[in-house]
Amino acid sequence: MMQGKADRMVRGARLWSDGARVENADAVAIRGAEILAVGPARDLAPLIGPGTELLDAAGATLTPGFTDSHIHLVQWARSLDELSLEGCVSAAEAGGRLRRFLGTRGGAGAVIGRGWDSNAWSEPPDRAVLDVICAARPVLLHSRDFHALWVNGAALAGAGVHRGTPDPPGGRFERDAAGEPTGVVREQAVRAFSAFEVHEADADRAALGRAVALLHRAGITAVHDFEGADAQRLLRAMSDGAAPRVRVLMHLPHSGLDAALALGLESGLGDDGFRLGAVKLFADGTLGSRTASMLEPYDGTDRRGMDLIAPEVLRVEVGRALRAGLAVAIHAIGDRAARAALDAFEAAAEALRRPRLPSRIEHLQLVHHDDLPRLRRLGVAASVQPTHCVSDIELVERWWRTRRDGAYPYGSLVASGAWVAFGSDAPVEPPNPGLALHAAVTRQRADGTPAGGFVPAQRVTLDAALTSCTSSPARLAGQWPRLGRIAAGCHADLVLWNADLHALAPEALARVHAAVTISAGEVVFRGPAPDAAAPPIPRSEPTAHPVGPGGRA
Repeated sequence: MMQGKADRMVRGARLWSDGARVENADAVAIRGAEILAVGPARDLAPLIGPGTELLDAAGATLTPGFTDSHIHLVQWARSLDELSLEGCVSAAEAGGRLRRFLGTRGGAGAVIGRGWDSNAWSEPPDRAVLDVICAARPVLLHSRDFHALWVNGAALAGAGVHRGTPDPPGGRFERDAAGEPTGVVREQAVRAFSAFEVHEADADRAALGRAVALLHRAGITAVHDFEGADAQRLLRAMSDGAAPRVRVLMHLPHSGLDAALALGLESGLGDDGFRLGAVKLFADGTLGSRTASMLEPYDGTDRRGMDLIAPEVLRVEVGRALRAGLAVAIHAIGDRAARAALDAFEAAAEALRRPRLPSRIEHLQLVHHDDLPRLRRLGVAASVQPTHCVSDIELVERWWRTRRDGAYPYGSLVASGAWVAFGSDAPVEPPNPGLALHAAVTRQRADGTPAGGFVPAQRVTLDAALTSCTSSPARLAGQWPRLGRIAAGCHADLVLWNADLHALAPEALARVHAAVTISAGEVVFRGPAPDAAAPPIPRSEPTAHPVGPGGRA
């Protein structure tokens, strides 16, 4: 028998958990950091005491807290205060933003910016544009996909990069016709400039606090983070502190593998607030930089991208990690990289099941149809970012048009039975669950384009999309069934949305947002209450979607 009263109770909600709407229940009682009971509000009424906070859902959907399964949280936190080059249509516009930014930011340190994408520019980025504006201070401008860097002459000189500097393995210094560096560097060559990015601990802690508050506002209560040692220290301190926090699954960079092996670290070590994830390896680059590794050349070219780790070396590194109990997360965007990753996992044989957490492939933006069934067979999860799909439509049409049907194959992955988890890759894309749900369910941008959706056969159901934001990430973190579901005894990480998600037309999903976010039983964000009197957004004509695990046709 249930003892004591609830600290808070959500009533009048449309509960969703475990892949479907929860029948015959509209209330959740919370005590401490756990869910005390789930059921009809009338049955839970005895749990209401004088100190119980009552939250009226007004018929809106209540889900488990969302997990962003691929984020660079500290990098995103820093980016909120750095020069933004998102949407720049030319190098000149980027230069204009740099000039205005410098007008408000003094100092002698490096200027950091992020977000340029030169694929549609008439002129490529060049150091000369930056040197006219800022010749004395190093300028480092990260591309939108974070796989290229645009720097000025001061940065090149400070890093010792000149005409005679050789390209590093897995990287490239772009050069002009005379052989001089243009200021654009790709992939592993970016590391030559890492010493310029110096961050103060106090500033990082403040930025992280602001970022966590924004995640709570978005309905995100857990993250799977991909960063280095400095970020790990910050996130661990956040998890142990009294400030607002999110649960963290912290992945290790490849550079940390030897140290992890020497210490005997294994995936899954930690607690409910912070635990060790996988070792991240990079099989290739990105579509935007045309460094994603391809089985066939990019359309209209003879280029097949770059193997950042040779397939034979990838097999060795994957095997080393798995045999020691460390799961592996492999960045693979092109179909050749995806195949190399799957080959490496398959070559590991029984060692693949040694770690406590599943291994995974990140991004999977192009997968050969022969390779799709291999994920489920091997038990390897697909960690994907739906907003990448709609952001990259023009790039796919330009470089992958002849194989577009296999691009961002979310429907096929779900239908195959593979575990699919959604993330944002922030700061590449904003961590906005509404946009992710909309992109996955409609294959359209937030403005409704393209009509009918991009490769609509790869859409997923709303239930499959919600599963990819809740229970699937919890399984990948080894926290299922206590996390990612609504049931007595589970962690009280919950999101009350501003509408009944299943009553919305799919195109309206881009506008949904959290009304209340609860983390470990505490209300960490409270927005305008759901309005029961507001007229529902009409549902459009029904559209057939592939059925995923726990989903409905």
